[in-house]
Amino acid sequence: MAVICLPTAFAQTSVSKAEGMLGPVLKWNFDGYALQFTNISEKGEAADIPNYDVQYNIAPWVKRKLNVKKVRIGAGINKIGSCAFANCANLQEVVFDGIDLTEIGWGAFYNCVRLKTISLPISLNNIETIAFAECNSLPSVKIPERCRVGDKAFASCTNIQNIELGLTTILGSHVFASEVEIDNVIRHRLYNNEIRKLPSYINVGNCKEYGFSRASVENYLDQRKETSTVDYDAKTSEVDKDIPVTDYARNDIYALVVGNQNYRFVGNVTYAIHDARVFAEYCQKTLGLPSENIHLVEDATKTMLVEEELDEWLSSIKMRNEKKLIVYYAGHGVPDTKDHNKAYILPVDVRGTSPHHGIALDAFYDKLGTYAFSQVSVFMDACFSGVNRNNEGVSENLRNVEMESENVEVNDGNLLVISAAQGNETAQGYPEEGHGLFTYYLLKELKETNGFVSLGSLSDNITKGVTQKAMQLKLRKRQTPKTSPSKAISEYWRNMYF
Repeated sequence: MAVICLPTAFAQTSVSKAEGMLGPVLKWNFDGYALQFTNISEKGEAADIPNYDVQYNIAPWVKRKLNVKKVRIGAGINKIGSCAFANCANLQEVVFDGIDLTEIGWGAFYNCVRLKTISLPISLNNIETIAFAECNSLPSVKIPERCRVGDKAFASCTNIQNIELGLTTILGSHVFASEVEIDNVIRHRLYNNEIRKLPSYINVGNCKEYGFSRASVENYLDQRKETSTVDYDAKTSEVDKDIPVTDYARNDIYALVVGNQNYRFVGNVTYAIHDARVFAEYCQKTLGLPSENIHLVEDATKTMLVEEELDEWLSSIKMRNEKKLIVYYAGHGVPDTKDHNKAYILPVDVRGTSPHHGIALDAFYDKLGTYAFSQVSVFMDACFSGVNRNNEGVSENLRNVEMESENVEVNDGNLLVISAAQGNETAQGYPEEGHGLFTYYLLKELKETNGFVSLGSLSDNITKGVTQKAMQLKLRKRQTPKTSPSKAISEYWRNMYF
């Protein structure tokens, strides 16, 4: 590997039995074949296999050259430390008895050249850099949901024939590439075998970054088109499950919920349909809206949004001055670079190079105001900088560079807008949770408060959560939600409720 310099594998000799302690509660024993780790705590204390290195602080089973062929990790063990089993040349199988393991450290199984069997537990959420690098007997890899995989974690595992990733798995750089030296320069040979499942943020445009060949990803995507449909209802996040249910029926609230994911002319908006479906479910279960009061619109064209939902449905609601409206949108927004970066909502049938054919954001807010509902709450999980959740440009002459879109004021009606980002920021996705980052914290607040939360507190907590988490995500981009009340409610909006 280019990133480290490790010695060759230790020769391992036959030892019939050995044992020891790793701290006060973690015991290990070796029977001549299998190395067993047992948490002996009587108080339920968690235990970690410590961090080691391969030069100065060598793991005892490696230092004593035990002929380890199998490793069994017992319950109550949270972490396998760095280089814990590095260079165990005869290790063939790793078994997990519990579902407590959350982390596999840096180089933990580096250069275990005969390792063929390991079934990663569903509790695992972090695999560090080169954890399984040079394990060139591994035939397959299956990574659980919500697991973050470090750079080159499976680099140079040349025998892998198929890979299956959770829909919310997060990959670092060149995770599955093999390193080769050509003319004294380290280069990457990309994985080119079967892919069984990929997160939706990986595509033919960015697959090389993760170590996949374009051909392998194209083949995977082609097969999915022929044999399967996207599971927009995959329950991968804590906010998707155990949604609170209210006893109250709120016949006076209506909701227009839009998820625009599959665009005809620009890149898709990952998770947008799932975002919209789960938000609509919260509207019905947690906020108590009757199902007939909720319009869920997926992959909406301009005609569907303007004519069918605004002009026909909302305008047909009687006694609107006594009713409330919730509007949710997840999808593309885009600035018109030819018109002072004027902000537009982008329907799925409009080109990013022609944003003026979309829906002007100021006109959209004005139209909602004219319906004269007693209260309108808008949640806009979109940005208008021209860069989408996958860090791809969606407007003309814009490639991975955020533009400062116009500052849209909310003028008419009793309207409050909480949007995902400022004018020059990206509304990021949160792959570990399978949602947009903004939507995740919106749903999280509704779940934790059972929907009984002031809009002021809701705004504050969404902003706090999104702002802190944004810089921890892979894109490392600033994202600051923005709250804009109309003049009519500017003095009391913080004390308003759904």
